[in-house]
Amino acid sequence: MKILCTFVLILCLAASALADFPFKKKEQEFTTHVPADVANTLRSGTAVQRNDLARELGIFAPNPSSTAVISNSPCVTFHHVEERPVTLHAGSENVVLLADSTECDSIYIVVFDKAPKSEWRHVQTVRLASRSQRPEVKFVELIQSGMSEIVVHHETSRDSGSVQQENFVVLKMLHDRMEVVLDTTERSELTLANRSAAETDNLQQSQTSTFELLKAAPKSAAIFRIFEKQVLTDNKTTITRYQVWTWDPELERFRASPIDGGDVRPAPPAKKPAAKTHAATPKPGDKPATPPTKPEQK
Repeated sequence: MKILCTFVLILCLAASALADFPFKKKEQEFTTHVPADVANTLRSGTAVQRNDLARELGIFAPNPSSTAVISNSPCVTFHHVEERPVTLHAGSENVVLLADSTECDSIYIVVFDKAPKSEWRHVQTVRLASRSQRPEVKFVELIQSGMSEIVVHHETSRDSGSVQQENFVVLKMLHDRMEVVLDTTERSELTLANRSAAETDNLQQSQTSTFELLKAAPKSAAIFRIFEKQVLTDNKTTITRYQVWTWDPELERFRASPIDGGDVRPAPPAKKPAAKTHAATPKPGDKPATPPTKPEQK
């Protein structure tokens, strides 16, 4: 009897220790058979359905007190939701939901990957700020034919009154995760107060960049290169500089190389020379061609 009581006591103590062990059970990943049903729920589901789904997909509103602190408040109001079937990595089928919410000042990129048993597995949710400027999201084959990257224009990174900045961002599926492989300034404005009482104008610095996708040169590893033209203004001085972003397969990132602003486009293929026309061989009985007569000189 004493041995049995001792054994029960040991089991109780072990269970109590396991209950306080500082690890928790891994959360189950979200899967669905129809991604369109997920989009429809975000559009027109009940408040409870949208709340539960937003928590499952990691769709959270920004923290109003600090952008560095992750919010746990789900975003449940969307004025536009669309579905995009794409291929984000080799041998895959993907569906990307773009959920736009003015109430949360955000656009959410929700990525699904085709899994076995006709299921779609939620891979990741990426939030883009869209308070002062709505980002423009595109799907472009930048690196390998048949696979798309997510290209974002005007992604707001700073908006504090005197400092405003929007970035050009490229997202790529790497190792089963969406990774930022290019993040650079697209537009920025910085306003500083007068440096002395004699100066009446504030000091202003700005940068505006435009990006153009270029076909890479023959036998290049990249299908496209990204050509950037920067216009930098410091008060009343303006300079222009250029650089080309090229994919580096070892770093798995785009790297910039400054250029002098010359023609960075690959040379067009050489045209074949036109076939030469030969004079027809005169047939028997034909009159010889009469040479042109020179004008009479006076």
